[in-house]
Amino acid sequence: MAQVPASIVHDEIGRIIAIVRPAPGTRAIISGGDGQAVLETEVDEDSVIDLVGGGYRVDATRRSIVAS
Repeated sequence: MAQVPASIVHDEIGRIIAIVRPAPGTRAIISGGDGQAVLETEVDEDSVIDLVGGGYRVDATRRSIVAS
């Protein structure tokens, strides 16, 4: 399973709002709204659907994705 770059928009308590995967070669700036932040990381491309399903959150302190 391939690792792909992703920007994960999350709220203050780590709930994942969106996962952004720009097309290869695209230059993009990803930003969140009020009370949101963005974690730039690599994810397994087959797990993206699971991440937005509510079973995971962002741990901003460790800059990682953890099971909720």
